[in-house]
Amino acid sequence: MKNENSNTYFSNEALAKFVSAQGKTIEKVICHLWQNKLNPNEIFEIIDNVDLLFTDKQKLTIGCNEKGDGLDAIDFNYKTAAIALENEFEGKIKVYAIDASTTKMWKDVIGKKLNAVRISRDGELYLSNAIRLDFENELREIEVNPIDGIIIDYFEEEDSYKKLND
Repeated sequence: MKNENSNTYFSNEALAKFVSAQGKTIEKVICHLWQNKLNPNEIFEIIDNVDLLFTDKQKLTIGCNEKGDGLDAIDFNYKTAAIALENEFEGKIKVYAIDASTTKMWKDVIGKKLNAVRISRDGELYLSNAIRLDFENELREIEVNPIDGIIIDYFEEEDSYKKLND
């Protein structure tokens, strides 16, 4: 059973950022990874956020909201974050920027237009648990998990319409 109080929603500012990115051509994808080496025997990495860079030089960064219980369109400065983590954790927690444009996950969307950012609606609000990115019918889903951070996956729409004689 769904707990209505656990829902988190996108702000109007985040929704505006998503709308402004629609129709733009993707040029590059950068993933920012956090690496935790507090315990050298158990190094832990998660995706902290994803930069979608467009040919018109606009950037859309998708990451966790401040509470970590939903996604958000965030402002992220990699250099500032890397320095702050280095100072605070003395090198035991680091952030890395990885060009993911040539990875299996993203290579098929480079050069394609972001047709739509799809978000689930809850009444008048939009749930921030996941988004679907439609790049000319190449679909990707981004979700947030409290333990695993940002999760990126392929998304395949199921054909909910069946022929009458099936």
